[in-house]
Amino acid sequence: MWGDGWDLDHCIKRWKEGVLISHSYGHKSHHKLVHYEDLLENKTKFLADICDFLGIEYDSKMLVNYKSKSAKLSLNLPWHKGIERDIQSPNVHKYHGIFKSHDIQYILAKIKWINSEVAYKIKVEVTEPISDISIPQIFDRLCCTIQLEGVKLGIVELPVCDGMVAGVVLADAIAAKFAWPILQRFFQHRAWESIHELSESSLSRLHRKLEWREFLQEIWDCPISSSDYFSNPNLTIDEASIISLTQDLIAVEVSEELPNIQVDFSEIDVLVKVGGVAIGIVTVAVDNNFVSAQQLRWTITQYTNFELCVAAVREALLGKPLNGKMSLRSHLAASAQQMANAPERLNAAGSEGIYPQNAVIFGRCERAIGTSASRRAALPVAALRELAEAATIAGEPIMQIPLDNELPKQVIYAPEIMARKSPYKAVSQLTETQVFHNQTVNQKLPIFAYRRISPNGLNAINPQVFEQQLQRLKNKGYYSVSWSSLQSAKLTKTPLPGKPILLTFDGGYCDFFNSAFPLLKRLDFTATIFLVAESIGKTNSWEKADSEELQLMGWPEILQLRDAGFEIGSMSATYQPLTGLSPTEIVREGAKSRAILQRGLGKPVKCFAYPYGNVDEIVKHLIGAIGYTYGVSYGSKFSSFDDSLLSLPRIQVTAKNLWQLSL
Repeated sequence: MWGDGWDLDHCIKRWKEGVLISHSYGHKSHHKLVHYEDLLENKTKFLADICDFLGIEYDSKMLVNYKSKSAKLSLNLPWHKGIERDIQSPNVHKYHGIFKSHDIQYILAKIKWINSEVAYKIKVEVTEPISDISIPQIFDRLCCTIQLEGVKLGIVELPVCDGMVAGVVLADAIAAKFAWPILQRFFQHRAWESIHELSESSLSRLHRKLEWREFLQEIWDCPISSSDYFSNPNLTIDEASIISLTQDLIAVEVSEELPNIQVDFSEIDVLVKVGGVAIGIVTVAVDNNFVSAQQLRWTITQYTNFELCVAAVREALLGKPLNGKMSLRSHLAASAQQMANAPERLNAAGSEGIYPQNAVIFGRCERAIGTSASRRAALPVAALRELAEAATIAGEPIMQIPLDNELPKQVIYAPEIMARKSPYKAVSQLTETQVFHNQTVNQKLPIFAYRRISPNGLNAINPQVFEQQLQRLKNKGYYSVSWSSLQSAKLTKTPLPGKPILLTFDGGYCDFFNSAFPLLKRLDFTATIFLVAESIGKTNSWEKADSEELQLMGWPEILQLRDAGFEIGSMSATYQPLTGLSPTEIVREGAKSRAILQRGLGKPVKCFAYPYGNVDEIVKHLIGAIGYTYGVSYGSKFSSFDDSLLSLPRIQVTAKNLWQLSL
């Protein structure tokens, strides 16, 4: 596809045509789907399978012949010769030496619409059973139109892994995106059931907007007149029972009466269940060997936030007609009872367990409720090795529930399965708490993305100029905020105090350590450095067409940054445009880099910078399921409460726009 008379736009056009033609025929029985990553994984088996499909005998000479033919087709230029990628150097991609960054971004923009065009499209009614969806192998994404009693709510996009989308994953995605309008409709049904005399005041209840307090009153079965019920943990309320706890962990179901607890610990961990399904662990302080039921209720409400609503809708309302005769709490109690009757093994025969048989299931370690840690996901079996390595390093639970004598057919990330303690507790966080002497708050957060800080080099910012910018930020009252503070502010919709800012640096160049790091420390700023994991200690091979060869930091420098309180994040394993990859390749890029970085750092890696700033719903979903909490792209605005934690915009800072940034 590349040679004399073939410009980039022409090749993009031909590629689009090829993809559309493939998807129009690929799911038919007399056509065979060919995945490029399968060819890289096992070339001999791949060609043997093709021969079997064609009804001819495989000959080992075919592989040699393929290499020769592909070289001739590409006019001996390094285009469309991907088979050499894994033979010579698995972490160097040939297009890195051909296309500049702006070329790749141009290509991605041109082909963006293709992803939605070739997605498998269906409609799902949320009041009907939500089952597993089997999908032809040629499709790697599902575009699902969600309807509520025949009315369109919107679109949910999910990756297709191993020819299916699990119903439990789809239900979770629907609840995460549309919990509130579904709940609003349920309350309208409840209002209809309670109206016997159609007065003007009673009819008005059908049309007003649902308030958060009403949801809490319904789920906790509290009196409507109790204004302090959810704001005062010390409110005295008569409770039915007092229990003695001999360990520092208790599981509670929100649809059941909460107990008062007598316990000989300074704090206890509470495993919170909604409709019988665990959504996370919250820690409750113990006062004089006692924890009141009201304190439990207040803590659960504060720390689960909107996830309490998402889980309630998912477990109580989805997949069945919205019945206004039962309260939401009663629906949850029925779901909890059904789960309690099931054996411990999640998918034992007859238990109607959460996850499918013959699956490998990954859990989590202490990631915040309501983030990507709370979202169910299916992952490709082909990436199981990389996922297992990353999970093992992180100390995350892995369950295998296979049928007898069978290999796993699915890989699931299950937020309900959680390790109570993280193996990384010993690594201290050295960033000091900021003290504020004014009452200003900020709902928007500038996130700056730098590349190089150096006196030399293309588009590099001179260290003296960078120092001036930092001093200017300092004089205006800006301070470095942590990712966890940003997360807490977004989940609770609480503005950050003062003038927060996040500074990030892409690439991990040695000039960051030599020039930027000392300046940031001296002026009391911290930063996040995003690394291409397989290039640590090497050179910037992904920028061959853009930049001169530059030395990257090795582990001695990276560990010094860690010990100084700087955050280390991932830019994937080999810096590929993820929106152009299959789910398997996306997961491998994210999981490999997470394993490399967490092994080297000895602490969790939560931040991910999308290569080329390019991200879509499928990439976000998979990167979150792999174990990342925060994802950053590029944009032209400050981050706000409306932005997903996995799609935070960063403003690129260059030598040209440095002083034009409005702060």
